[in-house]
Amino acid sequence: MPLKKRIVLIDDDQTTNALNKLIIERSELVDEVVMFAEAEKALEFLKKEKSATQKSLILLDINMPFMNGWEFLNEYGKLNGARKEDKIVMLTSSIDPSDVSRAEKIGSVSEYRSKPLSFEMLQSLVDDYLN
Repeated sequence: MPLKKRIVLIDDDQTTNALNKLIIERSELVDEVVMFAEAEKALEFLKKEKSATQKSLILLDINMPFMNGWEFLNEYGKLNGARKEDKIVMLTSSIDPSDVSRAEKIGSVSEYRSKPLSFEMLQSLVDDYLN
């Protein structure tokens, strides 16, 4: 049975989340889209969701209140490889070279991309990480 494909959006900007969800749903490239405005809630979801039939692409923003993207990655790393099928792409408005450099040094981050998400970017990410 092929793995189901899911995209997990983690961004405190509700408008960005809504637009990204619309692009993803209209693309029909994945089976499910899950949105979180708070990284903590996304982490709780991922801790509970340990399906062997589901593979997720996590699109993670950096600058968020409460728990930012870096703190999320730190906590995500404590999940003991239970989520090894997942791929994380930093999708952010930050163009700070130190953020890019920092992301490249984190093993769980597959790629660093700048907002906005486009259909072409989505197609590329799904091809690279979910197919």
